[in-house]
Amino acid sequence: MIILTDQEMNQANELADIRNTGMTQYRKEPGLNRHQHFIGALGEIAFGRLFGLEVEMIQKPDGDDGVDFLMNGRSIDVKTSEAPYPKLISKKSKIRADIYVLAHTKKNKVAFLGWIRKQNFIDKHQTLIGVEGSPWYVTNECLNPITTL
Repeated sequence: MIILTDQEMNQANELADIRNTGMTQYRKEPGLNRHQHFIGALGEIAFGRLFGLEVEMIQKPDGDDGVDFLMNGRSIDVKTSEAPYPKLISKKSKIRADIYVLAHTKKNKVAFLGWIRKQNFIDKHQTLIGVEGSPWYVTNECLNPITTL
């Protein structure tokens, strides 16, 4: 588990502000887009610390094209959830990265629940019924330990 410092929490807030002013909006409810960006930033910052990678502190009006990091020639998308029973979720049309990582956050703590290769995500996915766009997901049992990445 990574415990983010005050400086990293401030960085996550700054990144959420930067991303929230772009065109990438996920939620219709006021304020929830910024919160979604903040939660995502927490996971990215923790992942960056764990693997010695820099988080891009720039606005991406069209999103990040499903890639948060490049590591050893592989593209990585970190998905962060604060749900009590997190799943790795992505829309079918946004499955582009080579590797997907699931992080879970609560306040300033981030735990990495595991990772999965793109093809395994495609092969093992289930569909969230009754959710707009019918996103795909895999449960934690399908994930590899983060220590094997």
